[in-house]
Amino acid sequence: MSSYAVSITQIDPQTAPYYTTAMSRRRPRTNSLVTLTTDFGLRDSYVAEMKGVLLTHCPAARIVDVTHQIAPQDILGGSIVLDRSLRAFPPGTVHVAVVDPGVGSDRKLLLIRLNSQLILCPDNGLITWPWRRLGGGVARELIWRPRTHSDTFHGRDILAPAAGLLAAGKVSARKLAGAAITPQLLDVGPAEPKATQATVIHIDHFGNATTSLTVDARHPPTAVLVRNRSLGPVRRTYADVAIGAKLALVGSAGLLEIAVRNGNAARVLRLKVGDTITLKYAPRAMSK
Repeated sequence: MSSYAVSITQIDPQTAPYYTTAMSRRRPRTNSLVTLTTDFGLRDSYVAEMKGVLLTHCPAARIVDVTHQIAPQDILGGSIVLDRSLRAFPPGTVHVAVVDPGVGSDRKLLLIRLNSQLILCPDNGLITWPWRRLGGGVARELIWRPRTHSDTFHGRDILAPAAGLLAAGKVSARKLAGAAITPQLLDVGPAEPKATQATVIHIDHFGNATTSLTVDARHPPTAVLVRNRSLGPVRRTYADVAIGAKLALVGSAGLLEIAVRNGNAARVLRLKVGDTITLKYAPRAMSK
């Protein structure tokens, strides 16, 4: 099979419809990495449609599917995954996140610069967890629109082409967005390092329950309690306890996690997002 270079004429970002097929000879000037995080699932064509539009605007894009298995309409779940992606990818990456139960309403779309990366997402709280944990972001309303778009699929018709234009270096973020605004945030945030309570914010594929607490390594909790049942002190790794035993440890996201070795903590302990975890600490020695 012969190889050939694909090139297309320059697209006017102010007028280009999402289905534009014109090609550009310009090489991308920016990082062409684009990630996708959605609640679309894998059964339908929605993800492929977004990729097709994105590649139309940036044929050289390197697309990474973070996940399309966010529970339907689970904005907090999407926010937790987005935070982890922003910590893993290099500067210049463009992230497209779509968990959008309000699509077609008067909710805004956002173009955010955070952690030296760009995020395109609805203004419905999806940016909450990375915004609160990473800090230092600038959010602007995405005002660019193609000539035509669906009222029920902004991910394909607005966010994907905007991501393609950015990834290809055809337009600057400022030309697509308006003035800086304060994004909508969910009523959840990181617990203080010495907090006596933390909240379950995420249940992963293994049934591990991630909480909102960043553990202070100098003064970790001496006991972690779930429904008044102590799991003992914070462990270093799953293998620190016997198979089937319950434990608390600091997970790979740097947050306190409730787990069962080789088991499912959410099922065994009947944990769900929003549950409260209690923490106890050794008393500080009084200095003379």
